[in-house]
Amino acid sequence: MIKFFRHIRLNLLSEGKTGKPALQAGRYFKYAIGEIILVVIGILIALQINNWNTQRQLNTQEQAILKILKSEFTYNSIELHRNIEKAIRLKKRADSVLILFKVPQDNINPENLKYLTLGLGAYSTYDPSNGALNNLISSGQLNLIKNDSLRIILSKWFGEVQDVKEDEVRIMNYGDTYLEPIRLKFLNYHTDSRFHRNSVALLEDPEFENMVVRMSRGVDYIIKNYESLDLEIENILKLIDQEIE
Repeated sequence: MIKFFRHIRLNLLSEGKTGKPALQAGRYFKYAIGEIILVVIGILIALQINNWNTQRQLNTQEQAILKILKSEFTYNSIELHRNIEKAIRLKKRADSVLILFKVPQDNINPENLKYLTLGLGAYSTYDPSNGALNNLISSGQLNLIKNDSLRIILSKWFGEVQDVKEDEVRIMNYGDTYLEPIRLKFLNYHTDSRFHRNSVALLEDPEFENMVVRMSRGVDYIIKNYESLDLEIENILKLIDQEIE
């Protein structure tokens, strides 16, 4: 391309060496215009090539980001499903205890009641992996993702996780504050204890019944929040898959 432009320029100059002054002036003028046009074309071509290179680099970076996010949110999905399963087991234990309030005490197995009551403290917290997303947001690289919907839902992720964590902390604090003292009173934590504690007597305590009801409802609310969060992860992974080449 450069040789082609150079050839045109040399032809114009050679034509300008012979001929009348007026003709030479006209030829020099055309030559000057040609030079300007060639320079402009060269600049535009260089800018276009630079834009292509820049865009290719940005696309490469975006693809790398998308693959990292897919790995991170796949892990987050697995962890969330584990938490959902644990929360469902906790809900079933609470509901099983509530059923026992309607059963005659002679038909209740004290060890089973003890197992269910101790199991009411088997709550857990959802701890997703957010390292990659946090780095993207703090560094401003989240803007490299061209899909607006994906970028918006990712920017809201931390707030939604925080809402779930607040509910988890609330139910944990409730159990530690109100449920544990009653268990300490009615259950033997030490199998060789010289104190006789009657776990079935728990079912005669109206406060314990209210606490179990509160635990059941609280865990049910958390499960619904987990399920909403699960839909968000599914949406994120779907959008990521649409953008990965």
